[in-house]
Amino acid sequence: MRLRQLEYFLAVWESGSFSAAAARLYVSQPSLSQQMRSLEKELGAQLLERGRHGLALTPAGRVFLPHAERVLRAVGEAADAVHQVVEGRSGDVHVLTVRSIASGILPPSAVRWHSLFPTAVLRVHDFSHRRALEEAVRGGQGDIAVGPRPELWEGPVVSLGYEEMVLVGPAGRETGSAVVERDELTAADWILYEPEQGMSEIVDRTATALGFTPRAVARTGQVAAALLFAMEGLGVALVPNNAVPGGWIRHARTIGPGVYREIVAYSRSTPTQLAQRYRDLLTSLELPLTSATELPAGALRC
Repeated sequence: MRLRQLEYFLAVWESGSFSAAAARLYVSQPSLSQQMRSLEKELGAQLLERGRHGLALTPAGRVFLPHAERVLRAVGEAADAVHQVVEGRSGDVHVLTVRSIASGILPPSAVRWHSLFPTAVLRVHDFSHRRALEEAVRGGQGDIAVGPRPELWEGPVVSLGYEEMVLVGPAGRETGSAVVERDELTAADWILYEPEQGMSEIVDRTATALGFTPRAVARTGQVAAALLFAMEGLGVALVPNNAVPGGWIRHARTIGPGVYREIVAYSRSTPTQLAQRYRDLLTSLELPLTSATELPAGALRC
């Protein structure tokens, strides 16, 4: 049984005759009649019968009619739903990101998105490490990714700005200095990250670039936990600046000229129109990021 046969059956019934249905469908009457005979043969029952007052449904036809209408209506609704997504009028946008960005950078964009597209749901999926994020995008998950710039990426990439990394801990209360130098980093007790947490890579790159080895007193897989441990006085932790609550910002200190990582929006191929609109929204908003032209001289890019 084919959809065309269901369409022909409904057209004949609604038009009242085979000739009128053929004209409506722009097909020849013999072709339409042949398709109707094939449908009735497959069902093993006659659906329509001719009488003195025109066509009439047989008992089998009366049973079959609502099912045929429901199938064709569902097909039409499915096609319309796809067209709305392709044309950027409806649908969900699946955004893949890393955890610190999900909580520290994306919330303003989610609020603005809802005001512009109230029926399009923003679905955010977060990962603990940028490599897991990149692997998910390569595997076809999601519509667009927001995270650290991927290495050797062949798809579209749009830079959003640079996220500053700051040192948080009791050292800020002791020295009163807003800038941390290498000697202090070497002498400090560190709250480090587990390898599966992407911030572990940032700490390693920073330590290598500045020539020191952090002395671990604790390890965690969460930025929020590292921040809390540091604020309790256990040691110092390197965290994204946007992860530091406003009341704690006085305990956040810059490392030398500054440590930054670039944040980009990227995808495996050209994103859907709706995902492109979200990417355009990100580039138009004032996010808690620093532009490339505003980076301090000598800043370390991780």
